[in-house]
Amino acid sequence: MKKVCLGLILLFVCLLNSNAQSTPEAPQLEFVCELKVKLNPAMVVGDTPHGVRRIIPIIGGTVEGPNIKAEILNGGADWQIVRSDGVAELEAHYQMKTDDGVIIYIKNTGIRAASPEVAARIGKGEQVNPSEYYFRAVPKFEAPKGSKYEWLNNAIFICKALKNPDNVAIQVWKVK
Repeated sequence: MKKVCLGLILLFVCLLNSNAQSTPEAPQLEFVCELKVKLNPAMVVGDTPHGVRRIIPIIGGTVEGPNIKAEILNGGADWQIVRSDGVAELEAHYQMKTDDGVIIYIKNTGIRAASPEVAARIGKGEQVNPSEYYFRAVPKFEAPKGSKYEWLNNAIFICKALKNPDNVAIQVWKVK
């Protein structure tokens, strides 16, 4: 009888342990590159049903990483909505040309959240410590099939952005 009770207790403990939820392991990140994107002043459409619409032309920049080096080409833009709570929803479309001549399309969507005071300082072109605002996005790349950059088509990327007086630095990681 003691063996049966002990066996049932052990079975019960095992079942509890097997059903216990452990914290899943987080995906790893691999640094891909940093983009330094140059911008022209914003064109402000004004208050729309979705918020304040502004369009920020992308006029150039650089891309540097362990497996990629490129220049940001003139001709893209960041189409933004600034919501009533002050958060900017970002959707940028632009392109880069690698040092070996391959053109890669980029669509980057994200948000920048800051207090009204910090947003005003950023808007004036001041250098603001990135710890004072949240600026994150998800870039999606489209590289030509058969190119050595085709791997960009087959992964999820995240980025942290920092608004500098003369550019936006976008640090990109691949989610592994």
